[in-house]
Parts: sequence; structure tokens; C-alpha cells
Amino acid sequence: MNIYFLICYFLVTSGITAALDLFDNHSEAESLEREVRKPGCTCLRLPLHNHLCRQDFVIKARIIDDTPIRGSSQTLRGYQILVKKVFHLPPRDKLRAGNKVALYTPAQVEFCGAKFVRRLTYLMTGRIVENILIVTSCDYSRKWHTVTPVIEKNLVALPKKRHCECMVSGCSGELCGSKEQSAVFSAFETSRCEANTLVERCYEDYGQCRMNNRGKCEWRNVKKAKQCVNVSRRMKLKRKLTGNES
Repeated sequence: MNIYFLICYFLVTSGITAALDLFDNHSEAESLEREVRKPGCTCLRLPLHNHLCRQDFVIKARIIDDTPIRGSSQTLRGYQILVKKVFHLPPRDKLRAGNKVALYTPAQVEFCGAKFVRRLTYLMTGRIVENILIVTSCDYSRKWHTVTPVIEKNLVALPKKRHCECMVSGCSGELCGSKEQSAVFSAFETSRCEANTLVERCYEDYGQCRMNNRGKCEWRNVKKAKQCVNVSRRMKLKRKLTGNES
């Protein structure tokens, strides 16, 4: 099957997947979309925890080459990657650490193309379609040297079905609750609040959204996340008082 066709199919279907995981009714799912808008590209804004629970693959990989490889075109870009560690794959998939494989993304940022730098190592999430690895800017990727020890623990713990019954929500990804609770917040609150990217990053770097022994979702080891938030707020206030707020 043509790779570009697969990319197009993926882009059309992936935007509603997260919402459809929560609701069977398509119109309800659409109402929950929290969007990040780019020129010509619209994505669901999802915390890392939620990405780890819904993506086909989660890997640590090094970009070997960013020159056009077989299958590349004006509408499709291919990278050659070295898989360094596999955290999650679909059942029966044979991707292993040490494999050199192709990774495809739309060639243009306007069409949700992801950009990677040669010789750097990344945490990547994405989809597998017809045994082809596909990543877009709507998926989660991050330079590996910025990955915190807590995120590494999350990569090992997720996606496990028990913990993935919990989802992260809130204006800035600061709430940990059941899928149903997260869906209700998304439907009624996100349109009234503005995300604080510093708070979002603090909970992403240091928080662990888990299900406890009583079947309730809660943050674990969140002390550092709250400390990070407090520091971020003090820094923001200081910039405001000194007139250096961007």
C-alpha cells in the first residue's frame, strides 16, 4: 500500500481517537477536543500520560540520517532511526532495540510534519500502520536528554491497563482522575481556562498519575511537581515586577 496514502489515512483518523476512547458518540467526542492550532494543522492537546496510554509505540531512538530515504517525496519525509529502547509495542510486533528502521512523517509542518535533528536521541510516540512507523507533530516527541527520571518510570509503568484507566486533565494537566472524570472536565471546563505551560511541564516531569489499591486515581510523588509549580509562579511574578515578562 502507498505510504503517503497511509499517512493521509492516519491524519484523518488519529485526531478523534483519544476522544472516541472515552465516548462512542462521535458528536460528544468532538465536543471534548482541546485543540492546539498550527497553520493548517490541528491536534488534540494531550498530556504525556495520555499519549503513553493511547499510542501504538513508545520508543527511545536516535536519528541516524535525515536525508531523503526510499519512500520520501515532496509530501512525505523519511528518517532512518536506530531504536535504542522499546517501551511499548502492539502485540506480536517485532521491533527491537538495535534495529535500524525507517520513520515517516509529513514533509511539511503545515500538514503536521514532525522535525528531528540528526544524531540526537528522542523519546517518540506514534502509530504503526501496515508495519510502518508514523509520527506527526500531534504525537509526543522530546529530546532524550530532557527526560526526567520520573518520566522514565512512567515509560516503564505505562501503558499498563490498570494505570491507563486513569487520565490526566485540567487546564494545565494538573488533575489525575478516571476516564469519566477527565471527560467531564474536558467538556465543561477547558473552554473557560487557559493552559499554563510551566505548570503543565512540572506535572509532566515530576507527576505520576496512578490507580491506588482502592481503585481510585491519584497523583503519586507529586511534591516535586508542586515545588516546580511554586518556583515557576515566583519566577513569573518576578519577571512581571521587573518588566521582563514576555
